[in-house]
Amino acid sequence: MANEMFPVNIVHDKAEAGGLQYLVIGGHAVNVYCEPRSTLDVDFLVRRDECKRWEELLKGEGFQPRSHGETFVLFNPPYGVRWRLDLMLVSEDTFGKILSAAKEVKMLGVTAQVPSIEHLLAMKVHALRHGNQERFEKDFGDVLNLIRNAEFGVDSEPVRRAFQQFGTEELYERVKQRLG
Repeated sequence: MANEMFPVNIVHDKAEAGGLQYLVIGGHAVNVYCEPRSTLDVDFLVRRDECKRWEELLKGEGFQPRSHGETFVLFNPPYGVRWRLDLMLVSEDTFGKILSAAKEVKMLGVTAQVPSIEHLLAMKVHALRHGNQERFEKDFGDVLNLIRNAEFGVDSEPVRRAFQQFGTEELYERVKQRLG
């Protein structure tokens, strides 16, 4: 019988055996900090210079690349698996900074690393600014929920810094207005 859920444990074990590190980002990471929401994919943050090794590992598990860009590599799942897998590619420096502040959690059947709430907020703010319009409402909701569930408020330094570095003043004002 096919496993409809993403076989994270298989990919996790093979990545670990191959010396490949990752952090879970996206909806599953947001769910660590907020009220769970549905998501149809698993997103990994990985080192850009390890992209080819990740592609080989995932192709070996039946995943097929559907889009390959400078920042993202998106994979369709093998037959019988419902969740897609997306890789976000970052520099060694960025990966190291995010990993050093990461939180270890049990999720998806494995012990995984997720970015700190501050780093995850920064990624979501970046997605608001640079993402596609179809995802805007979901990412905007994630930003609102992360701020609501964080130990800092909308006027705090971490939130202002995230919008100054990765967003816009207009987006920050929209968030402030919604969180009033």
